[in-house]
Amino acid sequence: MRSSIVSGVFLSVVLLCGAASAQDFPLNRGLQATKPENIRLGAYLPRPPWSAIGRVNRRPGGFCSGTLITRIKVLTPAHCVWNRSRKVWIPSEDLHFLAGYHLGKYVEHRRIAYVELADNVDITRRGYPRNPKNDWAVLTLDRAISANASIHPIARLRSRRIKPSKLGPLVRAGYSPYRPYALSSNSCRAVGMFGRSLLMHSCDATFADSGHPILVQTRQGWRLLGLQTVTHKKNKKMNGLGMAVLVSAIPERLTR
Repeated sequence: MRSSIVSGVFLSVVLLCGAASAQDFPLNRGLQATKPENIRLGAYLPRPPWSAIGRVNRRPGGFCSGTLITRIKVLTPAHCVWNRSRKVWIPSEDLHFLAGYHLGKYVEHRRIAYVELADNVDITRRGYPRNPKNDWAVLTLDRAISANASIHPIARLRSRRIKPSKLGPLVRAGYSPYRPYALSSNSCRAVGMFGRSLLMHSCDATFADSGHPILVQTRQGWRLLGLQTVTHKKNKKMNGLGMAVLVSAIPERLTR
C-alpha cells in the first residue's frame, strides 16, 4: 500500500484511541537505530512454535496468516474473512487452514467449521475494521489437530496490563505477499501502547503483513501477544512502527 494510505489508516487509529504524548510514543529514543533481526528459517522444520503458524486459504482467492491457539481454534484477522469485492463475510466452508505451511508442504490441513468475530465489528469500504482492536477472528476447525502431530498450539499471554518496557524481545512470524510460500520472521521490541488493546512495536512488517502473530518468550515458553494490524512509517530514514491488537482484547471464552 502507498504510504499515504498507511498514514491515513494510522491517523484514524490515533483518533479512535486518543492522542499520544511524547512519553507514550518515544520516537526519539533510539528507535531509528533499532533494526529488526531476521530469523533464518532456510532449513525450516515443522517444530514448535513455528508449526502452530499456518496459512488461512480463502476460496475467493488470497490468504492470511493464522495461529493455532488450541488444537481446534485458529486466530486470524477479521479482514481475512471479509470478501471485499462482494462486501460480505466469507462462508466458513470456503476457508482452509494449513498448519506449519512452508514451501508447499504442511503438517496438517483442516476446513473451518465456523467463525467468531467481535460483536461490534464495522468494516470500512477498504475492507478493514473501522476500529483496529476489532481486527480479529477466531476460526473453529472442523476437527482438532492430531495430538501426535508435531504441532503445539501457542497459548495466549493472559495479562491484561501490558507494560512494553517489561516485555522481552518480540518475534513477528507469518506469510507475506512477497514470500507467500515461505514462513518468514524477525525479532523486534515493544515501543508503546494505545489504550489497553493496541501495542506499538518495531517489528519489520508492511501493511500487507497484517495478521502476523506477535510472539513473546516467557518462563512458560512462547506466548501469543497479539496480531499485526497496520504499519506506520514517518519518513524514509526511520523504520516503520507496527501496531498489533493484543489477544487479551479477545473474549477469553472464544479462545478456550
